[in-house]
Amino acid sequence: MTVLHIQGTRLAQPGISKPLVKPFLAALCALFVHALLYFQHNPGGSGLELPFNATSWMPFSFAIGVGLLEISRQRIWRYTRLTLVLFVCCILLSIPMFYSNADVAAASDRIIGLWAGFLFFVALQQFAFTPSRRQLILWFILLGILTQTLFGWYQYLWIEPQNAFGFDPSKSRPHGIFQQPNVMASFLATGLVLSGYLLARMPMYRGKWSFQQLLLLITPVLIIPILIVLSSRTGWLGAMIGVALLIPYLKQFAAKAQWRMWLLMIVLGLTTSYAVEQYSQIETNTDKITLSDVRSTIIPQAIKMFTTEPLTGYGYGTFEVSYLTQTARWHQADPSRPAGLPALDHPHNELTFWAAEGGIVPLIALLLAAAAVVFKIRKAREGTQLALVALFFPITLHTQLEYPFYHSLVHWAIFIILIYWVDNLTAKYSKKPLNYVLGIKVAALLLPLLVSSYMITTLYSGRMLTKFETTLPLNIDYLMKVNNPWAWKHRYEWALHQPQLELAQTLNKPELIEEYIRWATVKAKTWPREQLYGNLIVSYRLLGDDNHAEQILQEAEFLFPNGDFSDALAVQPLSKQSAATSSATPATE
Repeated sequence: MTVLHIQGTRLAQPGISKPLVKPFLAALCALFVHALLYFQHNPGGSGLELPFNATSWMPFSFAIGVGLLEISRQRIWRYTRLTLVLFVCCILLSIPMFYSNADVAAASDRIIGLWAGFLFFVALQQFAFTPSRRQLILWFILLGILTQTLFGWYQYLWIEPQNAFGFDPSKSRPHGIFQQPNVMASFLATGLVLSGYLLARMPMYRGKWSFQQLLLLITPVLIIPILIVLSSRTGWLGAMIGVALLIPYLKQFAAKAQWRMWLLMIVLGLTTSYAVEQYSQIETNTDKITLSDVRSTIIPQAIKMFTTEPLTGYGYGTFEVSYLTQTARWHQADPSRPAGLPALDHPHNELTFWAAEGGIVPLIALLLAAAAVVFKIRKAREGTQLALVALFFPITLHTQLEYPFYHSLVHWAIFIILIYWVDNLTAKYSKKPLNYVLGIKVAALLLPLLVSSYMITTLYSGRMLTKFETTLPLNIDYLMKVNNPWAWKHRYEWALHQPQLELAQTLNKPELIEEYIRWATVKAKTWPREQLYGNLIVSYRLLGDDNHAEQILQEAEFLFPNGDFSDALAVQPLSKQSAATSSATPATE
């Protein structure tokens, strides 16, 4: 009777709610498989400029929301030592945002992505997955990679020249949804290594092959030909070294028939790539085989920037301006030193990027996080360490040669899942009881709603901008329908002001030119582009202000030593254009 009287009162022991494992896994499935199927015409770029990233943020935010909701439902926060280390690293990476030289608005997207990644890691840790469900997460990644592989095959062999994707089969490499071959290559290389890793974790039953094992065996045959035709040394190195690191693991933990068959499929994939290449109209770019390229110039320049300002860096969000200005000074002092690359907003190396902008503090944070993950790998079971390194290798290599996390949110999510996977193999979870969870519950509900709303308006605005830019004559109605200019700041402002300059020249409107000059002068301080400086020269020439035009020309030639501004200087003032037009018009009686 005592038990019956206690039940339903505050004296009763709180029960453990059923975990939200299925909704969480559904969000991951949507992230890796469904979100990457969305295509929308765009001019290229990175981040939210690529529509598939906007669609990926929606299930990504839902996964974080489900993890936070699980904390509020159970009133327990599960964490490991690695969670605390990564939390400290995120704080250190965020500290330079408070430096006086930081452009907070320009760097906010990156910091938001950083903390979203940490919350995603925390969300993963809140579920005590069964081994099969934990492995299902890796299967979702592989299914997403296979989906893009099939899309790549379609682009490689069967897509028509006039297609809905705007893909040119005679010139473009089959980049899948990513629109950038190296991003596609590291994605596929990760899938190749992952197929062997999963195969070793699936024991054979009485010598029979299951459907899942057959799918893993066919994966190299599907991936390798596309990987080769992509002509990406990042992908090639990631795949080759990843496979080499994985072979000892396969020999130790997979059945002899399994690892031999998997290696045979790799050979078959190489053979297939040669046969298919004879049929395809796309030629492998042999220039990509060499290791000498622009990175050999810009990465040392970024390292030099860090050694010049090692304590505070040049300021978060200011890399393009700082890089262009600093390299211009070095080039002017010593012409043998290469000038900066125009429109470069990342040095193609993640370590030097954070170090050049933020100084020593973010560099220490990144090295600390890397050391913590390496320590977790070393604690893993004997014989598995190299295989775990192999899983990380393609994307990690890519971060040192480009910036995949800014091109693809899915790459960032995969990287975090691999960290969770390594941590979970040896982790001892601690549990922190929570008494007040209302704030967490509200955040869990609002986060997916706000993120999804923002991404939907981003997609719509991007569509309207693309229509405005590709429709002739220009239709201002499309520009007026842009309801999220924050996500398209540079592109939206350019679309707004560039036609203004052309219209001013056509209609002989000096006041419009003066308005353009006011905007462009401010814009050039944070977005120094060669065409923007050329337009400023044109603007002053149209107004007949040769002194200011000459000043802008000197600054432009300082920042862009290899630039050509002759066309801008050839523009005649509006007064002369009007006189010429009047003299060319016959008089009427």
